[in-house]
Amino acid sequence: MFRKINQKTILILFVVLLVLVVGINLINRQKNERTFKDYLVEVNADDITAILLYPKSMNGQEIKLEKEEGSWKVSEEEKKYPADKNTVSTLISELNRIKPESVATTSRPRWAHYEVTDSLATRVVLKSKGKKVAEVLIGKMSFPQPQKATSYVRVAGDEVVYGIDGYLPMTFNRDMNSFRDKTVADVKKSGLTRLTFTNPNDGTFILEKGDKSWMIGPAPADSAAVAGFLSGLQNLKHAVFTDEAPVGEPLYKLKIEGNNMAEAIELAGYAALNDKLTVTSSLNKGSYFDGENLKEKIFLPKSDFLK
Repeated sequence: MFRKINQKTILILFVVLLVLVVGINLINRQKNERTFKDYLVEVNADDITAILLYPKSMNGQEIKLEKEEGSWKVSEEEKKYPADKNTVSTLISELNRIKPESVATTSRPRWAHYEVTDSLATRVVLKSKGKKVAEVLIGKMSFPQPQKATSYVRVAGDEVVYGIDGYLPMTFNRDMNSFRDKTVADVKKSGLTRLTFTNPNDGTFILEKGDKSWMIGPAPADSAAVAGFLSGLQNLKHAVFTDEAPVGEPLYKLKIEGNNMAEAIELAGYAALNDKLTVTSSLNKGSYFDGENLKEKIFLPKSDFLK
């Protein structure tokens, strides 16, 4: 009888222990499973009408990117300029690609360590027709492995700090000029037919495409020199701006004409302080470029094109 009772007791104990082991394993598995969303931001790029940036490097000063009549503008305080539309697309795409890889912390006191507080983070706000649709705080980066970066982010209103792969702060923690349209010239080399140059030494001369070669008046131009110059005009950008509006008449001019161009592109170089040059482009109205390292790319003398 006692033997039967002992066997029954042992069986009950075994079942109880089995249930406990299975229960503990289930709890541990749930703790280890990812419980956060696959992506932190999910927006339709076409719906976004404004991006507000508060970069850490600018001490939280607002940089505003806003769509106006189909074109993007970037502004800071009272300054407003054309924005680089490709950069805007990149910003939205980068946010949509934020995929959490780990939970760094769920503790508010630890936010400062990962630089995701309001005062330490680079804050990004997306708006659609005046309504906020997303807000992300981008903190510091760490390098757990060589050539591998982890960025830390927090969604506004959420306690959780996530670790993600990549160099996210480098995309958003920048000054206003980084988001401006840097276009000086944008042409198709094969369609160009006529370039009119003006400079203090040569006056005005015309480089024109003939039946067989480019010509300067009756003289054939150096084909290699012309080819190299035209290649440089195809997608010419310059990232150094100046706030000084040009005054007086330009010392240098370049008028670019070609087939399938709605209108000619006009570049001009104006004398500025300290013997510098301020360059303007009809493709980027309202922007003034520092002409250093730009003058020799667009305002070439006649001698550079002659054989």
